[in-house]
Amino acid sequence: MEPIITRKEKFRILWYNPAPYLTYHKDALHCGFEKCKYNNCDMTVNTSDANISQAVIFDGRRMPKNVSFTRPNGQIWIFAAHESPISYGDTGTWWYRNKDYSFNWTMTYDKDNSDIYLPYGEILKHKSEVIREYKSISQKKNKTLLIIVSHCNARSKRQEYVNKLKEYVDVEVLGNCGKKWTCGSHYKHDEDCFKLLNTTFRFYLAFENAFCHQYITEKFYDNFNYDLIMLVRGGSPGETKQMFPKGTFLSTDEFESVQDLVHFLKHISVETYADYLKRKSQYYSAGYLYVYQRAMCNLCERMNHQNKYAKTITDIKEWAYGPKPCIDPNDVTDVR
Repeated sequence: MEPIITRKEKFRILWYNPAPYLTYHKDALHCGFEKCKYNNCDMTVNTSDANISQAVIFDGRRMPKNVSFTRPNGQIWIFAAHESPISYGDTGTWWYRNKDYSFNWTMTYDKDNSDIYLPYGEILKHKSEVIREYKSISQKKNKTLLIIVSHCNARSKRQEYVNKLKEYVDVEVLGNCGKKWTCGSHYKHDEDCFKLLNTTFRFYLAFENAFCHQYITEKFYDNFNYDLIMLVRGGSPGETKQMFPKGTFLSTDEFESVQDLVHFLKHISVETYADYLKRKSQYYSAGYLYVYQRAMCNLCERMNHQNKYAKTITDIKEWAYGPKPCIDPNDVTDVR
């Protein structure tokens, strides 16, 4: 742990409109800065503090047409987003057409295009080897694929890919897009609800709603620690190989076609599956609080060195879409 740097100056940071995903993670939203190297920041969600805050974080895609305060000189504005750029226009386009919305920093899951890196999670290695009866776990699995999903008409053609899989292999679909599943609540991962991942199924389909650079969400991170293997569909082509440890997961883009994937799933041996479990079990998903706390510490450090990090994003639309972060899928239309 780095030594704490004590400073007299205090910085108040306002979360103007926290996204639903964040409000359901109250431990993260209210984690504070006490554990940070620079801990002289305070977080508030009270919009009446806007005029006396040195920085304001906005959920960018939910920017109001007009903010409820006059921006003081020197106030830092931060564009934050949990969702992919494909969804930025869901609530209108005024957030990038309004030239009064001049941002200074950005905070998203995309490490290559953000000032403050805030992914949905992170995979870390255990300090010592984890030894379990992996073959025994493997032998108890009697179903192949599970997906829990409620957004059916996704840009990624997720449902079409699942339907193609169902032609060849057993797929259990829970949620609005399949069998009714009322356990837990939206945005919140209920450990008791997901215990079925430990027992019956070999693979969990962590299929994203869009193909965007580094866009791998809680579908992967929240379910990584269970006794099954994650089958990922998302991010840029081949990107998951750089993001996650080799041999701990599968990605659909490793296979030439749906049929090739199905052939692998149908013919994987108990021993091979146990090897996947063993490799995966040497790692763990650290959870959202871990990555959010780190992002907040980064933010507070920036507040203490504003001259070093000074910048103005005059065209937030160009920042969001200029790198062309998202692509349309071709693994459904091009299947053999």
